[in-house]
Amino acid sequence: MVPELVRRQAEIRNGVKFRPSLSQMVAQFRSTFDVWAGDRAFLELIGCLRKGSPEFDAWWDDHDIRPIVSGRKCLHHPSGERCYEYATFQANDDPALKLVIYTLVDHELRGTQIPQHLD
Repeated sequence: MVPELVRRQAEIRNGVKFRPSLSQMVAQFRSTFDVWAGDRAFLELIGCLRKGSPEFDAWWDDHDIRPIVSGRKCLHHPSGERCYEYATFQANDDPALKLVIYTLVDHELRGTQIPQHLD
């Protein structure tokens, strides 16, 4: 989320329209924050994000909460875009424990080797 917000600030300065999914990302982050609300590291991160991003500050004040259940993520890399569908599962006895399973969407790329590092 932090890289997306930083990129967003650069896009605003350069007049580029940003992706509306960032507000959803903040709402999903708030869902995770609820489990760790007393953690000092989380509080410091939120303080930094609120100072550094007026949009994050406004979205945080909206108190929107969206659980992360499933969706699609695309990663941009010099070797090409890779899109994945994901599903999130949360342990019933420990809300801090989650498992996320990613499946490659690009059917023509299935079975090919994906670069081990994303420089």
